[in-house]
Amino acid sequence: SWGEDDVWEVGLRYSGEFSGFKVAAGVGYSEFTDEGTTGPSVSPVKNSDVFQVGGYIQHLATGLFLHAAYGMEENNDTVLNNGRTALDSDHWYLKGGIRQKWNTLGATILYGDYAEYDDQLGPGALAAGATSSTLRRYGGGIAQELDAAAMTIYLKYHHMTADVTGAPALSNLEDADFVSMGALINF
Repeated sequence: SWGEDDVWEVGLRYSGEFSGFKVAAGVGYSEFTDEGTTGPSVSPVKNSDVFQVGGYIQHLATGLFLHAAYGMEENNDTVLNNGRTALDSDHWYLKGGIRQKWNTLGATILYGDYAEYDDQLGPGALAAGATSSTLRRYGGGIAQELDAAAMTIYLKYHHMTADVTGAPALSNLEDADFVSMGALINF
């Protein structure tokens, strides 16, 4: 895709089955150079390159699966309103589990996951003087597909911990725990 002279993106996806495995992968790259898009409290310009890649593999007979993703953003030495240079950031994510049809409702999915986000600081943290950060998230969940309704119900748990440097007000953050449940209807 391309927008004006300021944004362009390209992506490539693959999915297929072979030798008893289901495989899917994707890769994408985008470049964004524009003025007046980040809000007056952050920076007058946005100049970033973003790269993302991800993959999924599932053994069809057992239902065991693994999903992995990685992404990075380079801010090309963009100077923020506070005079500091915008940080480059990255993240990665792993999710593994099993997907099996143990009942007549549809497939049941049990999984665990882990993610890490480095230097993804928002305007408030930057304004407070933050110079780097790491957010770690781990958890798991269960999902039940309801084939007759094209619906999935789920229950999941995540524990999050964050470390921020350079901002004394943010240096002693407490861990957080989240439990959520809901449903998704496909139409």
